[in-house]
Amino acid sequence: MLSRINTVGSWFKNDSDNKELENNRYNNQWLNGFMFDDITFDDEVKKAFNQLPIDIEMFDQHALVTINNKKTKTTNQCYIPSQYFLYAVKLQPLVVLLNNYMRLFSQVKNSVPTASDFENLINTQQPSNHVLNTLDSHSKANFISAFKDSSNRMGGKNIINDGKTKGKKYRSESDFMSSILLQAIPVPNASSDLLGQLLYAFSQAPLAYAILMENYSTSVPYLFKAENGDELIVQILSTLGWQGLLDSYFSKDSDRYSDWGTVDKAFLFSGSQESGNSQYVEVPIHHSSLYKYVYIKKGLLDTDELVEVVSDLVSVHWKNMSIQKENGEFFFRSSLRFDDTSPAFTGATNKIFYGAPGTGKSHHIHNVECEGADTIVTVFHPDTQYGDFVGALKPNMATDENGKSNVAYQFRQGPFTKALIEAKSHPSKHICLIIEEINRAPAAAVFGELFQLLDRDKNGQSTYKIDASDPDMLMHINEQLSSVGAPELLQLEIPANLSILATMNSSDQAVMPMDAAFKRRWSFQYIDIDFSNPDVPNHNFQIATSDGEYNIFWAELAKIINDALIDCNVAEDRLIGPFFLTKREMKNSLTAKETLNGKLFVYLWDDVLRHIGPKKIFSAKYKTFGKLSSAFRKNTAVFNSQIEEKIAEKGQKLGITETVKDASE
Repeated sequence: MLSRINTVGSWFKNDSDNKELENNRYNNQWLNGFMFDDITFDDEVKKAFNQLPIDIEMFDQHALVTINNKKTKTTNQCYIPSQYFLYAVKLQPLVVLLNNYMRLFSQVKNSVPTASDFENLINTQQPSNHVLNTLDSHSKANFISAFKDSSNRMGGKNIINDGKTKGKKYRSESDFMSSILLQAIPVPNASSDLLGQLLYAFSQAPLAYAILMENYSTSVPYLFKAENGDELIVQILSTLGWQGLLDSYFSKDSDRYSDWGTVDKAFLFSGSQESGNSQYVEVPIHHSSLYKYVYIKKGLLDTDELVEVVSDLVSVHWKNMSIQKENGEFFFRSSLRFDDTSPAFTGATNKIFYGAPGTGKSHHIHNVECEGADTIVTVFHPDTQYGDFVGALKPNMATDENGKSNVAYQFRQGPFTKALIEAKSHPSKHICLIIEEINRAPAAAVFGELFQLLDRDKNGQSTYKIDASDPDMLMHINEQLSSVGAPELLQLEIPANLSILATMNSSDQAVMPMDAAFKRRWSFQYIDIDFSNPDVPNHNFQIATSDGEYNIFWAELAKIINDALIDCNVAEDRLIGPFFLTKREMKNSLTAKETLNGKLFVYLWDDVLRHIGPKKIFSAKYKTFGKLSSAFRKNTAVFNSQIEEKIAEKGQKLGITETVKDASE
């Protein structure tokens, strides 16, 4: 679908229009969308840009353009700064739309004999042309109005050049398209011609354009800005529609609506140029051959949760771009962009959470400690080493200049390095590195020299910085930071917005001890055994005893076992936590019984009771776990008399309810 050029152009022109005078000078705060970063071109980028359909030679931070004028038979050269290329990044949506206009123009142009005939066609009151007749009415009207009147193409030049001596001829597509693009950006006329040529050259070189977008989107403050979420989502989805990236969401099996990921009925289909439904934006975002006009649901960015969901959906097609809301305004910008304008997050910490298995240590970290934070999660195990945690040089298949495959070595980052880069790239965000089961590996050895960084000052950043023992690691970190415009590191540090949170279960047989110096750099928080939590599974088990069968809830059964273990002086971190068995493991009676037998009983027999004897919980007649397990499966009593007494006290004997009911009758 062809959207109106003026509408799309206004997305960018609104960023560039000066709106206030201060001290007889226009205030350039309105140019924030065009405050570009310094960028550097690597060899791959230079090679791609040298293929642009323009006489250009690339250097590290600028380019040399040679212009040959056939009329005057002269050759001129001009150096242009690297920021010129970022105008192409900023204007990419408008370039995509104009390319669609120009592709259609070429088809119409070839369907009429001369430029005069084209001019007559678009000025006819009801133009009829076999190419134009294939368009939907919205696109046809926009195409005709854009070529008919310069006010409908942002004041850009006419496609027809009316020469006094040679008659009417077509203007070059480069000149026509450039004249429109230049109306959308705050560039003086003296500098515009060369920039227009550069923009057009990118529009004709898709590969170079893709490389430009992939490498330098982070250097533009934002691609779109809107005062409300509906306006922003229209801009984003319209651009995706022009590139043919929305059709995959529509199928012949769809009815009048179509979902978008988890968003129910996100798209509405209509044959009309208006949605006719107050729940959907009135402006169409796309035209599909299957459903004609496509409209998007209102309010898709009304909550932070929806912003995150929709941003993830968009990022499938627009890599490393995200929707962000700041001070009531909505932005579409690179998710990798370094932001030093927002208040920095401080107060990060090192903390280890410990307690009995099943107390919800991981749940507490993810849902309480890291609420609103970005997380990187890793799990330690006995074979975890420094190189796994930090990163190391590893072989990788690469291709040389001749297309031949070879083995190259590159630094492959570990979770710590990834978290450090994320934290330094986004100083206003809280980044949490979560280490599950930290004491299942030799933690001090895994941290290596990073051990020193765990000392933090009052703001939460490392008290002491250290030199990197691995120069490849530091080089990798600085390459990543440089790509998003963040300051490079001279020494390693843990920033004030990077928390390291870990879980520990000292009752595990495979745990490794932590030395005192390492533990001193962490705070420890014990997670209580709390069966009052409303999320605790409430499955009602059917347990056989020597006195008959009883129904007893999971929480009561676990507390009975814990009380017996406490009487035997069993350590608190070996008791049973409320989430030791999960809701999924107790979804029905059969799976619940198998889980009780194959998980809880195994843990008690092999880990908790191995030194004090199973008879503290189970019947003394069972000498092996196999016989105990087999008896439980056959619905035979397996607990000792003390446990059975507690089950009888806290549970409900089967048949009691029915007997009372019969007596009352």
